[in-house]
Amino acid sequence: MKRPSLRTLRTHRTLRTLANAVVVAGVVMCSAWPAQAADPDETPAVVPSTQRISVAPDGVTGGNGHSTDPVVSADGRVVAFMSSATNLGPGTDVRNSVYYRTGPGEPLQRVVVPGETTSTPQLSESGRYLTFGSYSTATVTSSVHVMDLSTGTIERLTPAMDDGYQLSYGIAPVSAGGRYVAFVARYAADPQGAFPCRVMLLDRKTREVRRVSREPDGSKTYYRCEQVAMSADGRKVAYLEGYTGPGTGDQGDILVYDRRSGRTVHADATHDGAPAGTSASAPVLSGDGSKVGFNSAATNLVPEADTNSGVNAFVRDLRTGELRRYDGHAPTDLTLLSDLSVDGSKLLLNTADANRTSLGLILRDLCTGNEELLSPGQDGKPVTVGDAALSGDESTVVFESYHPGLVPEDTNLIGDVFARVVR
Repeated sequence: MKRPSLRTLRTHRTLRTLANAVVVAGVVMCSAWPAQAADPDETPAVVPSTQRISVAPDGVTGGNGHSTDPVVSADGRVVAFMSSATNLGPGTDVRNSVYYRTGPGEPLQRVVVPGETTSTPQLSESGRYLTFGSYSTATVTSSVHVMDLSTGTIERLTPAMDDGYQLSYGIAPVSAGGRYVAFVARYAADPQGAFPCRVMLLDRKTREVRRVSREPDGSKTYYRCEQVAMSADGRKVAYLEGYTGPGTGDQGDILVYDRRSGRTVHADATHDGAPAGTSASAPVLSGDGSKVGFNSAATNLVPEADTNSGVNAFVRDLRTGELRRYDGHAPTDLTLLSDLSVDGSKLLLNTADANRTSLGLILRDLCTGNEELLSPGQDGKPVTVGDAALSGDESTVVFESYHPGLVPEDTNLIGDVFARVVR
């Protein structure tokens, strides 16, 4: 089996190097909470600050290899990421490893599967369960594991499946309580070949495995399904269904499967039923499963004219079916969605101007229109970041960046993982 490249494994959240924006259409339904007077006895408000997480045990020295793919728990305390650095902890004997910390100020810990590299971390909302993939160069095999961070135990998933399929590499999101895990399965005899890949859902309590992705109708050949996301309760699973075909046009759809109803929603369907002009990518689900977001350069998904001729962020309300595009401040700005808040009322966005110059990472509140810059440099100006994730309580954002201007001690000029505490 050919080993998947890191670029392939990370396509679920690619192109996230941009920020700032304005809603182009529609009004978001928002809950109205009464304003409350400040309590003089309350703890003083948090002063926003950025900290580099991918550091050696001395707490200062940066990693000697790139750190990527950060994820965060709902309360912002637990952070995990992947790194090729060998100086973040003792005993690093493989090329890539997943690291995690269980709280601010706690030391980094490395996930160890003897003789195997580890990658593609995903955290449950509770922060207790960590899923990750592993790869053995000796046996040329890949696996998915679930780690209980409260006990340190690691379970290698070996779900039984029919038709000659087996669990394969890729992102494996896990529900808040650790019961449900979504994963990719491939044909065992030809894991990289022409057989359709499948997205599956494992119930770790009952051991039931059910198919999430659609049965092929014979009109397409499926070759991508590594981009997978899940709601906190494990009810809904979003994924990219990619196809072989012409070099241009729609080669992939974003689909959302509902475990309870068995219904599948085509999230990037156009407003008039015509084929989308191009593929969508990078699906994300709100924690409550009410909304799904994705990125697409298609110009015909919504009726409003697209003025930037590039990638935009889209969000579909799974309750009403309404799809909206979210544009930048300038008509030519590009917008990319990295994450959604629990109820989908806030967007974690990167944007760039017409010259593809990054404007930083921002959190946009669709109810108030407010925007908050989450990647300011030491001079207060926006800094370019890559993959990013928002905690459920919106207190913390984690992201990767190569930029040396985020913290004073960052002089290694390679990719690091940062956490910014905003409230």
